[in-house]
Amino acid sequence: MPVEVPFRQLHPWSLPPSKFSVDRKRSRADAEVYRDHFRFVRAERRPEHCAPWVMGQELGWRVHSPIDITFTPLDQIELDGVTEPEAAGRAANRTELWQREKSHLAVERTSWLHLHQFRTQRGWENMFLVNGAGTVEWRLGWAADVPRGYFLMVLPLHETVGLEVPVGVLSSTSTAHMAKEHGMSIAVKPTAVTTIRRGEPIAQIVLLHADSLQAQAVFDVPEEAERADAARA
Repeated sequence: MPVEVPFRQLHPWSLPPSKFSVDRKRSRADAEVYRDHFRFVRAERRPEHCAPWVMGQELGWRVHSPIDITFTPLDQIELDGVTEPEAAGRAANRTELWQREKSHLAVERTSWLHLHQFRTQRGWENMFLVNGAGTVEWRLGWAADVPRGYFLMVLPLHETVGLEVPVGVLSSTSTAHMAKEHGMSIAVKPTAVTTIRRGEPIAQIVLLHADSLQAQAVFDVPEEAERADAARA
């Protein structure tokens, strides 16, 4: 029986992940056109003809942007969060201080950071939270019920130009905790002015078993290499 991961929409605006399929039929048709009608040019070595590439693209699910948004890079300075955070903020000459655990993150006021507030039972809340190292936490509004013993791996997509997605692994405990709030969050880092449309894919998530994180490498060294090493010693 295949493992199931239920995705639940926690907010009406959220877009749960979807399965992606490579259009191999069109690629095969294009290759046939070149074979039948052109003397020199061919289209046989396309990515869609490579089974490992196709499997990598179709693995897991695609995460989609729930909004239209134009990102700009967000420079951040991490400051002392205990003694004098306001004085540190003035010293850094930044207009905003965001408290994240034991630190404060100082940033310039940026419209996209506050523009997309959504309605909750506690009132209006930010979709984006300053996260450090130029990243923000993007709250997506859906939950993933990950079975115990499994993890969700977040991967970037090469299509998303100007928006980096750091690779991360989330445990079932982490995703369950997120589900009690506003659902899944991923870290993103804007690196250039870039516009993302609602429904556009921004990341890929893949289910991992705990065994994948505990796997150990075993190297079989040929006897000739062992003798060469011994002779050098």
